[in-house]
Amino acid sequence: MTNRAIDDSRSLLTLGRVDSVRVQVGYRASPDEQVDRQYLLDLSVPEPDGGGGEDVLDERGILAALEPVLYAGADARRHYSLHQHRWHTSWGASPGALEIGLLVNTGPRTTAVSEASYDGVSRAFRDVMEVVGQPERTPISRESAVQRTRRAAATAYAVDPDALSLRAEEHHLADDSWTLTLRSTAGDEYDVVVGFVEGYAGSVSVRHAHRIEASDSLGPE
Repeated sequence: MTNRAIDDSRSLLTLGRVDSVRVQVGYRASPDEQVDRQYLLDLSVPEPDGGGGEDVLDERGILAALEPVLYAGADARRHYSLHQHRWHTSWGASPGALEIGLLVNTGPRTTAVSEASYDGVSRAFRDVMEVVGQPERTPISRESAVQRTRRAAATAYAVDPDALSLRAEEHHLADDSWTLTLRSTAGDEYDVVVGFVEGYAGSVSVRHAHRIEASDSLGPE
């Protein structure tokens, strides 16, 4: 029995073209701990020169670009979990999507680890942009920043975006980024930065600040 090469041009079942890429990177102290900080990057994949439906996305190049996120201030690679999901449909003109999720275990969280993880993700996301194709940068309006903030918090922590209220906001004119704080009806707070990578609106940082239990003790009278 001889092997027969598959002619993709005649295959009925294919992976299709990737039109959008979403990367999500989360940091946690250990696999048993909740993720306290997550970073998201959404990119559109440019059409190949000359059009056509072929897929030219370098998926291995994206994974290589993400390697800096694994260190977070350590000399050796930290333990991580990775999932990669690719989706497309033959029904209509729905875009094909590639989703990559990384969870990195850092051990006890410190300010140094937090700063190193932020720097590593910023560097990695810039490199991913180079691999996928530099996105167009446009001014981030307040309305867009609030919408992205709600969507990012809901995506990163599986919360109902309608249950999040805006508590604080600040527009950083120098790099056209926004810092916003949301609070859930359960009392959790989410500090979100929209445009943390060079003012690109599709780059979002989300930090989960666990709710502080209120004490009903009034103390000595």
